[in-house]
Amino acid sequence: MKAVVGAWTANLNAGNNAAEVRLFSLPALISLMEGPYGCWCLTPAQVARFHAQLLCSVKIVSIKVRGRSATAVFRLVDRETSQCDESAAALTGVRFTIVRGKITVLKQVWWKPPGRAAIRAPGRSPRRSP
Repeated sequence: MKAVVGAWTANLNAGNNAAEVRLFSLPALISLMEGPYGCWCLTPAQVARFHAQLLCSVKIVSIKVRGRSATAVFRLVDRETSQCDESAAALTGVRFTIVRGKITVLKQVWWKPPGRAAIRAPGRSPRRSP
C-alpha cells in the first residue's frame, strides 16, 4: 500500500497523469474538501483531468496503513508548472482505499498530529458555534 501511495506521489509531482490513471481501479471516487475538485470517475480521462487540475505537488510526511486504507500526511509545495494556492509548507491528509493494488477512493481528510489541534483542510476556516 505504501508503494501505491509513493507511486501516486511521484506521478503527481512529475505531472504524469497517464501514469496516475494506471494506479486507479474504475469507477473511482476522488474527493477534496475544498473547491470544485472531485470526481466520481468512470473513465481514465476523468482521472487524468482531475490530476491535471491540481496546483500543488506533495512531499510525503508519513503514511499509516490500516486494513485497505492508507492515510498519508503530505506537505504541499509548488509544482514546476504552477504555484500552490496554499501557504508554504501547509500539511494535509489524504486517505487512499486500495484494493488489489489499485486506488478505488482518494479522499482528503482532517488530520491531527499527535498531541496537537487538528490541522484543517487547506483554505477552510473553522466553524464557530452560535
